[in-house]
Parts: sequence; C-alpha cells; structure tokens
Amino acid sequence: MSIPSSFTTDFGRLFLASLAICLSAITLSGCLNDDNLIGENCYDEILNNQEELVDCGGPICEPCDPCENGEWDPLLGEQWVDCGGSCEPCATNFNGVLDEGETGIDCGCEDCPACPELCGDGLLNGYEQDVDCGGVDCEVCPTCDDGELNGDETGIDCGGSDCDPCECLCDCTNGIQDGLEDYIDCGGPNCEPCAAEITWNSYGIQYFGDAAASAEIVGTNLQIQGTSLTGAQIGFVIAEPVDGWYNGYVVALNPSSLPQAGAYTSTDGTNYTTLMGGNTTFQINYIDPVSGGYIVGTFNGSMQDALGSSATVSGGSYAIPIN
Repeated sequence: MSIPSSFTTDFGRLFLASLAICLSAITLSGCLNDDNLIGENCYDEILNNQEELVDCGGPICEPCDPCENGEWDPLLGEQWVDCGGSCEPCATNFNGVLDEGETGIDCGCEDCPACPELCGDGLLNGYEQDVDCGGVDCEVCPTCDDGELNGDETGIDCGGSDCDPCECLCDCTNGIQDGLEDYIDCGGPNCEPCAAEITWNSYGIQYFGDAAASAEIVGTNLQIQGTSLTGAQIGFVIAEPVDGWYNGYVVALNPSSLPQAGAYTSTDGTNYTTLMGGNTTFQINYIDPVSGGYIVGTFNGSMQDALGSSATVSGGSYAIPIN
C-alpha cells in the first residue's frame, strides 16, 4: 500500500513546525518542564538579576534611563534630579534653584514643601549649607573641629572619611570597648566622657540619680551614691575582695555583712539600711579600680528601717566614673 505524497508532505510540514516550536521554547525558556522553569530576565517587570531598577541596569539588562533613576546626574547634563538637559524640563519648584516666590531653594512657595521637610531628602536645597545639614532648619553640619561626635567620625573630631585618625586607636561607635576607651564607646582621649548614671525601683516607682551619682574608692572601700531630683537617695559601701577588685564580683548585703552595707532614703525621709535587716545583692559587672576608671553593675533586694519596716529596692543599675 502506497502513502500519498500529499500526506507525507503535510506530515513533514507539521513535524518541522512542531520541531521549530519546541526549539523556540528551548531557546526562550530553557524548556518548560518541572525541572527547568522560565528563568528571571530583563522583561518580567520584577526587580531581580541585580537590576538597578525594574528590568534595567545591573550585569545583564540594558542600562537604565538616567532620566528615571531618581538621582541627580550633572555629568549627563541634568539640571536637577531626573530633569533638565536631555530629560524633561525641571519644574520651578524642583530645580535646585532659588526661584521667585520661594523662601529657600525649592521650598516656601505656594506649591512648594515647607523648608524643614527637605532636611532628609539627600539634596542640597532649602536653607542648607551642605546636603541635609546647616541653615535654620536642619542639624548643624558635622566638622572636624566642633567638639562633637558627628558625621561618620569614629571619635570626637577624628576618624571617618574626613577627619584625622583618632589618637585613641578606637571606634566610639562600634559597641565594644577598644583602644583607650574607659568603657564601651566612652572615655579616653577621643570618645564622649562616660556617663554617671544610677537608677532603681521602689514600690513600682523608678528613680534616677539625676541630681547626683558618684563612685569613689576610699582606702579599700568602694562608695557609691545616687540622689534623685525627688529627694530619694541610695548608697553602698563595698569592701575590696581579698584577691582585689574583679569583674563579676557579687556580695550579699545584710546585718552580718559589715563593714559592707546598703542604705536607702525614701522621698518621705524614712531611712532604710541592710544593717537593720533585709538582704540586697550587689554585683560589679565591670570595674577599672583607679581614679578616672569606671564601674558598672546592678543591685536588687530589700532594706529595713529602725522599726522593722521594709523597703524594696529592685532593678537597680549603675554606670559611674570613679573619682
């Protein structure tokens, strides 16, 4: 039985068409199957492939249109961000120029934003002296001689991209104690001075040593005191351990712990002390036991007055330079 030539011709065309479709699918999609799905590309309207913007830029896609990248490209002829030059003309309230009716560059006019709103937009506008700083609205621009830790400085007026290296060989912003710091990110020749802080709770009220907070080593005794603006006072006398001061030292203060003791005066003037009763745990987490050193720790417990009434002193903490 012979096969009509028209049939073989039609079959051949169908086969070739099917093969062409398959080859196209392989080329465009890497073959559609469960193991090889359509890959990310520069036409999927998704930000991927390390693209700078959706479907443009990065190592694979076409470069992004500089008039749509949200950046000011003066080398490409832009007058301001994505406008001017070969881009669309800039609007008068967004052109980086002080126009008639504006009180500051691109601000203060009828259709402009308020000038203080421009202090975080990454542009030199408003009354700014530098990008987002200076003038009457923004924060003072950081400098290497203003006596403050600002900008990208790693110490006061030192380190970072613009200032000289810090003398202390430290970084006052990294959350660790390094270089010549007295404690974490404070003290030494370049960091902010370490704060003098003490706080505690008594019957649900938190007190701060915002009127006074001090630490002093007198002979072999450590004396710590704090006074709140409301008149509450806290104080401790801790004897030096036999092996000397060390981090992690813990002592229980009670009537039998003499000469060590804790004392607390409430806002109504009642005096409480561990000499009369109660039990308070005092802990030293960090100590540099020299004049100009620093001490950090916690305390928690109770004390009694002369009549046997108790006062709780809980959640206490201190971080104080040693005088």
